[in-house]
Amino acid sequence: MRKALFLLTAGALLGGSAAAEELTLDEVLANHFEAIGGLAAWRALESARFTGTMTAGPGIEAPFTMTFKRPKKVRLEFTVQGMTGIQAYDGETAWMIMPFLGKNDPELMPEDQAKTMRQQADLEGPLVDYEKKGHQVELIGLEEIEGTEAYKLKLTLDDGDIRYQYLDSEYFVVIKQEGKTEVQGQEVEFESTLSDYKEVDGLMFPHSIESRPKGAPEGQVITIDRVEIHADVPDDLFVMPGKAPQEEGEGAE
Repeated sequence: MRKALFLLTAGALLGGSAAAEELTLDEVLANHFEAIGGLAAWRALESARFTGTMTAGPGIEAPFTMTFKRPKKVRLEFTVQGMTGIQAYDGETAWMIMPFLGKNDPELMPEDQAKTMRQQADLEGPLVDYEKKGHQVELIGLEEIEGTEAYKLKLTLDDGDIRYQYLDSEYFVVIKQEGKTEVQGQEVEFESTLSDYKEVDGLMFPHSIESRPKGAPEGQVITIDRVEIHADVPDDLFVMPGKAPQEEGEGAE
């Protein structure tokens, strides 16, 4: 969702025009948290559901629903040519059903995909309460992204992965992300652009995301049509069918 049409409610959202070069990491993050709705509101968010479409190949659009619930639960459902795939993480187990591959029964995800699902289960993203999550954040400096001046942050996640996020220097929302991930044993560099930010009950969400291998001319485009926060979501939605119920006190960290 890059090169954004930022649908923000106030031009002077952050009250002031301090020179970008003078801002510290703490100031950049404080402005970011204010811009996206405030830390208190994000910490109070227990669940969210996103619906929309994503490209699944040349000329193919797949309707999808992605649901989050604390702590660390996520489920993605998408439909292509009448078949519905599921990828989910219940805070402990990452699993999937992929009928496109002739697999109609639930199965555990390979570790590289499971790692991605664990990262995606972070409802508010890695910057909110990053220290409590075991992440590290470093302010690299200012960089121009498609004509927009942006603060470049280096994130070292608790699992050792490194991500770079670029925050628009005027609106302080994330407009680009970069990193590396492992796909079938091969390290792949990726980049994502985020744009079309809209407010939903006081919180800011990008409604367009384009992800691609770094340097590729095109990639997958996600368009979000609806965001529901504090959605009523049962815990068993995330559990792999046939998995034995957890004993009380067991679960994810």
